[in-house]
Amino acid sequence: MTTTHDSDHNFRPDEEERDYLLRRAEDHRQLAEKSEDASSRSIHLRMTRLYEEQAAAAPLVVMD
Repeated sequence: MTTTHDSDHNFRPDEEERDYLLRRAEDHRQLAEKSEDASSRSIHLRMTRLYEEQAAAAPLVVMD
């Protein structure tokens, strides 16, 4: 079986990907601050941490 790869994928460069992830983290941080209930705040803070972790690992991702 032969696998072909589509060369038209739109991948962001590492720096661009990192910036995007950090913006998303900040968005969730702000949403957490505005959340009135603890469960929503907890979810947004968790998303903040996940995006920050992804941003820290972004340069480690190898595209094949």
